[in-house]
Amino acid sequence: MHTRWGIIASGQGANRIAFLYYAKYRTPAIGDRVLLLNTTPADVKPEAPLEQVFESEPGLREVFQEIRKRRVCIFGRTPSGAGNNWILGEREAMADYDSIRRYIAALGLRRNDVLLGVTTLGGGTGNGSLPYIVHRVRRDPGEGLERINNFLAMGILPYDFEAPQRHFNAVCGLARLLRYNGEQNAALVILVDNSQVERVLGIKKGQRAERYHRINQEVIKTIHMMIAPSSRGSRGTIDIADYCQLPGNIGTVHFAPCLSTGNDPEVLSLRAMLESASANPLVPLETETGTMAYIIVAAPREKVESGEITQEDLEEVSREWAAHHLAGEGLLRYTSLIAEPERRDVDVLILLGGFSLRGIMEKSLQKYRIFRDSLGKGSGGSRIELRMIQNLEEELREYIAITEERIARLREGYGSGGLEEWGFSNTR
Repeated sequence: MHTRWGIIASGQGANRIAFLYYAKYRTPAIGDRVLLLNTTPADVKPEAPLEQVFESEPGLREVFQEIRKRRVCIFGRTPSGAGNNWILGEREAMADYDSIRRYIAALGLRRNDVLLGVTTLGGGTGNGSLPYIVHRVRRDPGEGLERINNFLAMGILPYDFEAPQRHFNAVCGLARLLRYNGEQNAALVILVDNSQVERVLGIKKGQRAERYHRINQEVIKTIHMMIAPSSRGSRGTIDIADYCQLPGNIGTVHFAPCLSTGNDPEVLSLRAMLESASANPLVPLETETGTMAYIIVAAPREKVESGEITQEDLEEVSREWAAHHLAGEGLLRYTSLIAEPERRDVDVLILLGGFSLRGIMEKSLQKYRIFRDSLGKGSGGSRIELRMIQNLEEELREYIAITEERIARLREGYGSGGLEEWGFSNTR
């Protein structure tokens, strides 16, 4: 029996991503288990955040009607919504959690199934609500909803040029997805950076009107490839325990997609495809700081069945790739080959984990500080309390310190492997 997944998307940007995924990929692993959350007031049509998508692809409006009645939850009691204030987004989710809980329960997921939460980290509704929802569902879900430990999160980081408040929100959101009230929160946190995806795609100034749609397409490809090992065509299965348990045991749970799609298997080798993927990370990072990787390859079924592309080949190529790219060859490496009918090309996803967050933090911290230092000292209501921010900063610093220490240790090499501790002589 294959793992069942569900998707919860909170906030306008995440609503678009989840809907587009549902419309394009009708996979048995997901079915219709997609839930769109928003703080849009009741007199605003639920599909309003998706109108631009409907205008560009009119046929999708009919598809959306399939999930509209049961899969759109408007929560919160503030007429104007969260207004890019993540504190308000979080408190609306707290106050209206019973309503959210009922919608999540209606997805019909069980303890060993998987929830993937999606949000844009620069905003207020999703960035505020999703970390709380992850925490609540994993720790104390409430009546009618079974506790689900396999809760993954995907956070979309704002553009480099966006205002300080957006980057302040992003840093706070990242901290709360990683840890909530001093405990690990999401089992895995997958990060995508808007500006980095534009660079990877080569989007020019004159093409920026379509930037959101193209970026969303890369995001939904990533989601599809992440879920692919749960399909019937998987030759080497990365199961949900590999995603959710091992990184948590190590204490480093952040990952980034490295994606290469549409590769011609008649022209390119598996090795070349992996190199292409690692050259296209969807966040600014140095791949050699990565400490773990999940490598997923979707190939034509005829190529797999004929033995031209095999799980054994993928294992060997992945081992060589890790030796050249990861810090100290990495701590974890898992691979999965997916054989898909009617496919002619090859897609590769490398979920690279444990890498240095320097590239992400460098672009956001200066703007974060500008907004943080402008905050007043008041408290209560929807105000952001400085004490709360200081706690988030402390937890994020601790997480970064653990990450950086592990990278440094792996780069130092294996040495004697501690043989002396086991009574072996240091001479041969």
